[in-house]
Amino acid sequence: MLHAARRRTPPLSARFAAAFFAAKPEPQLPPLSPRLVDAAVSRCPSDAVALSFFLWCARRPAYFHPPSSFDCVLPAATRLASRLRTAPALLHELQSLGCPISPHTFLLLLRLYWRGGLYPLVLHLFDQMPTWGFHHNNFARNVVLDVLLRTGCVDDAMRFLGDNPSPNYLTYAIILTHLCRAGDWAGVRACFMAMLRQGFLPSAASLASVFACCSKAGTMSELLQLLSYALVSGQQLTSAMWTCLIARMCTEGRLDEACRILGNMVRSGFSPTVVTYTPLVRGLFRAGRHDKVSELLGSMASNSCNPDLVLYNVLMDCMMKDKRYDEAIDIYLQLHGSQMKPDAYTLSTLVQALQLSRNIDLLPRLILGTEISYDLVACNCVLSALCKSGFPSQALQFYIDMIGVGIRPDNYSYVGLVDSLCQLEMIDQAIDFYRSVVTNNPDSDTYIHAAILRGLVRRGRNHKAYRILREAVRQNYALDAVCYTTVLHGLFRAHLVEEARELFDNMKHSGIASNTCTYNVMLRGLCRTRNMLAVTQLLTEMECADVQMDSISYNVLVVLLVKLQRISSAAALIREMLSLGMKLSTKTCWLLSRSIGHTFVLEDTTIAESDGCDSTGDLLVCSAS
Repeated sequence: MLHAARRRTPPLSARFAAAFFAAKPEPQLPPLSPRLVDAAVSRCPSDAVALSFFLWCARRPAYFHPPSSFDCVLPAATRLASRLRTAPALLHELQSLGCPISPHTFLLLLRLYWRGGLYPLVLHLFDQMPTWGFHHNNFARNVVLDVLLRTGCVDDAMRFLGDNPSPNYLTYAIILTHLCRAGDWAGVRACFMAMLRQGFLPSAASLASVFACCSKAGTMSELLQLLSYALVSGQQLTSAMWTCLIARMCTEGRLDEACRILGNMVRSGFSPTVVTYTPLVRGLFRAGRHDKVSELLGSMASNSCNPDLVLYNVLMDCMMKDKRYDEAIDIYLQLHGSQMKPDAYTLSTLVQALQLSRNIDLLPRLILGTEISYDLVACNCVLSALCKSGFPSQALQFYIDMIGVGIRPDNYSYVGLVDSLCQLEMIDQAIDFYRSVVTNNPDSDTYIHAAILRGLVRRGRNHKAYRILREAVRQNYALDAVCYTTVLHGLFRAHLVEEARELFDNMKHSGIASNTCTYNVMLRGLCRTRNMLAVTQLLTEMECADVQMDSISYNVLVVLLVKLQRISSAAALIREMLSLGMKLSTKTCWLLSRSIGHTFVLEDTTIAESDGCDSTGDLLVCSAS
């Protein structure tokens, strides 16, 4: 009854329905923004869809991806390229997702993978462009040119440039940047001239790079011509250009002109930087013009131009060479007070200053009494300095602290640890550590082998050194003349002459060339046996091997001849030695005095060397160098 009483709603006319729905606005998509695009790309579960969406956004009118968006999509694009392996597979994958393969697509992919450093894929994409019916434009050619130069294919890059029918300004700017970075002044000059002939004017940054390259590798006349071009063409000199000009003047020794250029720079409205002052300070200091150096440093302070690490190193080096050791140490203390991290050069200069000033006992306090953290290179320098200066305990503790702060040691670090353990007479620990290093890394360089052998020989463990060397030979480890020379020296000290001669023969058979230090060790060992036949054979072998005798060789032979009472032969050898500009050692002079019954007086008192010239320690140092 109720159901029958309901009224039926009349249907809407098509016209009225169309008007009704037309009045309702369509939902608006949010406008594209880098933030929105990056969020969508980073949350996309599919790498291919993420890259396709990135390319779709780039096709929207008036939308351009900022560099940050390229960096955001790069991980997904890299994973996709790694999975698909080839450029054709990548393009077909994108096409299967509805992405049209157009020239714009290629250019975006080239830019993306160039930015990510996937250079082989960039070259493959470039080669694919003609396959899809597209021509290479200048942007694509410039990207490939940059890739070839970055990967060191300079000849290929130059041929590629020759095939470019219409290079633009960016083409020349790319070439200039890479050639300047490589220091190829001849190439820079040719490219710069070609750029000018094409009517392209270099930017201030490009001109500054050319200036820097010319100041280091070009001639002074070329640098002045470049300066004239900059002035005539109306380009304003930058602070970097002024600095390059001043540095080259200092290198040429034209210090007064460099100071005048500095004045012109200040009057032109440019403030010199610490890089500007550094070559001037170095040049004036070496010229002995200390008053001018003080004036420059005062000018730096008044202009709030603080020294950097390079200037501190220059000042320390100049003070040390001027024998002003205390002032060099004071400069290090200033550097330390500025909370600046010293580098390996700083530390090595400090060690030399402490040694020459006989204040080497200050070394642990100056280096270790600081909260400054060192990098690996500086750590290795500290280890070496502590070991060479007689502080093995501190070196061992420093190595432990270095590991504790997360610095991963290298072979130079291992050398410092082995040296400190040997000095502490912890011979078994040193050998165990050495064996663990070479077992874990059979390709370890010769430094670690030389370190353990040198440490054992210096502690008189000559038999152990001999056994370790033979073990290293059996394992085919990397050995050199230093390793063999060190053990030869130890064998002669242990009076194992036959073993030394056998090891020397094995060294020759293994193909390792003997140097002068190796022959000196053999010569001294054989001379002590007074075996003239063996000495003569060794000298003949030296001559055949074209190894020149040095001062140590001559002194050893003179001592042998004097001990055999062959004074005339010794005198003839001395005359030959002096004619070559070599010096007699004090020990040789003393032995001559005893043999001829009165004090041996040399006509030129400057030709006598100290006893160290033929010491066993110097033989090892000579060999290691």
